[in-house]
Amino acid sequence: MTSILKYAVLAISVTLTATLHANSINDSYQAQKLSKAQIECLVLNTYHEARSEGEKGMLGTIFVVLNRTKDSRFPSTPCKVIAQKNQFVWYGKGKTIKEIEMYDKAKQLVHEVLEGKHKDFTRGSIYFNAHHKAPKNSKFTVRIGNHSFYKPVK
Repeated sequence: MTSILKYAVLAISVTLTATLHANSINDSYQAQKLSKAQIECLVLNTYHEARSEGEKGMLGTIFVVLNRTKDSRFPSTPCKVIAQKNQFVWYGKGKTIKEIEMYDKAKQLVHEVLEGKHKDFTRGSIYFNAHHKAPKNSKFTVRIGNHSFYKPVK
């Protein structure tokens, strides 16, 4: 009887640990309290990079920026990640918002991600491109529309 009880406790412990770990992945986005300026950077980047890629493509772009903010190889804020040289093609080119509905959609999705309403289906990707060629030391995770997403090889 004692052995059965030990196995039951072990099984419950493993299940609880896995559940807490899964929840902590999404909670890490919620824990990021971003200023209005940081949120606006994320919204603009989402709009300019992925407005033609639909909701899933827009979400993928949001996750890439947020994943980069948690990676020591990149700056720790969305604005600094987005402003890095040669990372996002629209940045610094004087682009304006021409499709207000898509801008509003980008804003909605950014807020939903920060509220934990979406899971990172890019599986930790920190890169995406339309060339479908993996950056050095990365592996493919998912293709959404015209973009392929990649995460670091560990």
